[in-house]
Amino acid sequence: MARPIAPEDLTWLLMDRPNNLMHVHGFMGFDVLPDLEAYTNVVMERMVRKFRRLSQVPVQIDGDWYWEDDVDFSIDNHVRTVVLDDADDETFRRYVSGQFSQPFDRTRPLWEFQLITAPGTEGGYGFGRFHHGLADGIRLVQMIISLCDPAEGAVPNKVGRNRDRQHQHLLEQALHFAETSVTDTIDFAGRAGRALARAGRSAVTTTNPLGLAHHIGEALELVRHPVKLIDAVTGLASFDNEVTNTWRELARMLISDGHEAGAWAGSAGVDKSVAWLESFPLKDLRKASKAYRCTLNDILLAAVSLALTDYLAERGVTDVETLSWMMPVSLQPVDERLPSKLGNKFVVVMLPMPLGIRDPERLIRRVHEASTRLKHSAEPLVAFGFQRIIAEAPTGVARALTSFFADKTIGQLTNVPGPRIALNLAGVPVRSILGWVPTSGDQPLGICLFSYNDSLTVGVASDARMIPDPEHLAALIQTHLEALSSTTKASHG
Repeated sequence: MARPIAPEDLTWLLMDRPNNLMHVHGFMGFDVLPDLEAYTNVVMERMVRKFRRLSQVPVQIDGDWYWEDDVDFSIDNHVRTVVLDDADDETFRRYVSGQFSQPFDRTRPLWEFQLITAPGTEGGYGFGRFHHGLADGIRLVQMIISLCDPAEGAVPNKVGRNRDRQHQHLLEQALHFAETSVTDTIDFAGRAGRALARAGRSAVTTTNPLGLAHHIGEALELVRHPVKLIDAVTGLASFDNEVTNTWRELARMLISDGHEAGAWAGSAGVDKSVAWLESFPLKDLRKASKAYRCTLNDILLAAVSLALTDYLAERGVTDVETLSWMMPVSLQPVDERLPSKLGNKFVVVMLPMPLGIRDPERLIRRVHEASTRLKHSAEPLVAFGFQRIIAEAPTGVARALTSFFADKTIGQLTNVPGPRIALNLAGVPVRSILGWVPTSGDQPLGICLFSYNDSLTVGVASDARMIPDPEHLAALIQTHLEALSSTTKASHG
């Protein structure tokens, strides 16, 4: 029986481009690889039989799209063993990089698992590929966890929008937004007006020609890059001012010219390259977050910022102050219940990441401000509206709109809280879990931060022409994670 494909799933299903496929990739690391038959049985019983979509194919009937049962479905077409030439990490990295450019056979369900090993070794990786049209990253993480043997504490921490706000009726949220807008706007406008008046008096009364030139230069810079003007004005409001933050974030989304993304100019190619940092301990990073009075997420984002600052500086680029990322926000928080069905229940928002700040304390404050303003805004709700428009638009229009937003950013960045304890799969211990996020438009970079068993794994995927050495970027991230882990400043305690 054919079932209509939901608009939010169809968006991602039809968004494949040869140079950026809408695929979600990931692996589980094993010191001893599970038996193929046992692994296959687990996938069949705990995943395929539970989620019918995994045995269906997308078909177009009279112009509409449907999920239709694959009458020739065989689990052997989706779970297989791959034996590489040797056990070297570089061999595995090259193999996985090549998989990023391989489209799915659309006559079969759009997913597969590979047990990857090498001659003379017991260990290896369980490597998975899923089309984004099947489900978003959070749903896929839940599904992969469900493959593992049941264990207390395996469920990740809740992620997504605040549960109480999520369950509010949208009309109630709109009324709340309208009620608070008057007071917040008056408060913001008053402070902004006073600040601009002070700046104007300073510029007019200065007797220093160099100082006047400096003011004029700043004004021209704001005209050239209107997002900076918006940031300067809205920055006068408190971090939790929802109306102002919403204006700030939506203006960035709509009028940003994406000039920061020009640090990597050009069109993305077909070839991709991947790297990863596996099992970095979280214990000291948590201590650092307490020392800096910030969240663990702030610490992780700061490490990425410092790594990108170094990476660009090595290539002579030192004038980039901000890089914007697409960041997924789940609309349905993960809890102890697995979803009854797959699908895409998330929105993508724009996160501005400060760059060029080498002082960790100052950088973390800026990162925390950006995250807080995004959290205390209605951008996810508006972004959901944009995604619905894109989902309902003809394919050509949807591609153009997606590229319009994607090309304002350098890629996708996500932080996924995974299982808090070690798990087994088919009776075999899982050493590590990692995901790689897809990119769209001409984005050159995707970074996934995944926590598992009190350790962090970082996945870096890049365009092989624009960023040919993601392993170096991963090494820089590790360097700064190590530096932040060693934070002992008494002034922060």
